[in-house]
Amino acid sequence: MVEFKLPDVGEGITEGEIVRWRVEVGQQVKEHQALVDVETDKALVELPSPVAGTIRELRGEPGKMVPVGAVLALIEEEKTAKTAGPAKPSTVGVVGELEEAQETSGETRAGEEPPILPRDRKRAEELGIDLRQVRGSGSQGRVTEKDLQMAAEKPTRPTVERVPLRGVRRTMAKTMAASAFSAVQATIMEQADGLALRQLRQREAAVAAERGVRLTWLPFIVKALTLALDHFPLLNSTYDPDKEEILQHRQVNIGFAVDTPDGLLVPVLRNVRSLSILDLAEALQDLTERARERKLAAAEFKGGTFTVSNYGALGGIWGTPVINPPEVAILGVGRIEETPVVRDGAVVARPLVPLSLTFDHRFIDGATAQRFLNDLVRHLEDPDIILLEN
Repeated sequence: MVEFKLPDVGEGITEGEIVRWRVEVGQQVKEHQALVDVETDKALVELPSPVAGTIRELRGEPGKMVPVGAVLALIEEEKTAKTAGPAKPSTVGVVGELEEAQETSGETRAGEEPPILPRDRKRAEELGIDLRQVRGSGSQGRVTEKDLQMAAEKPTRPTVERVPLRGVRRTMAKTMAASAFSAVQATIMEQADGLALRQLRQREAAVAAERGVRLTWLPFIVKALTLALDHFPLLNSTYDPDKEEILQHRQVNIGFAVDTPDGLLVPVLRNVRSLSILDLAEALQDLTERARERKLAAAEFKGGTFTVSNYGALGGIWGTPVINPPEVAILGVGRIEETPVVRDGAVVARPLVPLSLTFDHRFIDGATAQRFLNDLVRHLEDPDIILLEN
């Protein structure tokens, strides 16, 4: 019998959440056939079978957190399948076997869930019933279908949904907490006149379309950001608290926040300095699509030196983005819209680009941060500089 364990997928992963079983007990599988989807704090991973054989036992329901090295399934290898004896029935509703609840002493401690059949547990979840508040009337205190019906009819039953903090949202919570309690964060804001940049974007949109790329404002902003970081390398740094060292990076790797159904992901676009505007547009589009489909590798979230949060894509104008540690700065980009401004004594409409720069005040003083933001605005308002310096 082969023990199928949660493997060490690297990148410091110590545990994962079972998302979906792709097989069931008694099913024959081929070597390398997908068995289960597991979500780590980095990515959604599809784990294959190490051997060909028959699934004899599955351990862990969807939603359960399991540590690396834990046995997830027992597989009877194909070469021994004909001579092996009958497998011990699973307790989770195998076809032809009686569905049984887990063994219990009959006592349920305060705060613990009573024993319940898997089908009734699913029904309890659908009804929003907190099982810890239900006293089972079945054998050994098991919660029955009748108990669930009575609990559902109680006018005072809880209406709060408990959502476990898992996967991406769990990682995001830890990262933001680390950022809030370590960096001394300050934010300055500025606006750039995007008229010349809009005209350039409109001229190049057809060329981008030929490559199947939608040319947005973001590639231009990222390119201008890269040139500004060349002038102010301190902002393209990370901090090592153990050695108390600031690491100024020669390579510019831009992370950018992507809103997904599972939470905020920050994939990293590497070596931005070497990419053209169209290359950037194509790469950003690709990373965004794969992030939302959870098809990015764990390595694609590593190595960032500066982050951009484009909350303007969702309608926001101003914000105070939170630094993504160990980086020392982050740029927020708001919604670009026509705004009345005064130019040469006349009121005209211009597309203004709202920019918010959050920086770690332990390492970057306000004057340096403002000069950096001024330099970024200069590149955005005169995009020909981008072509000259590139």
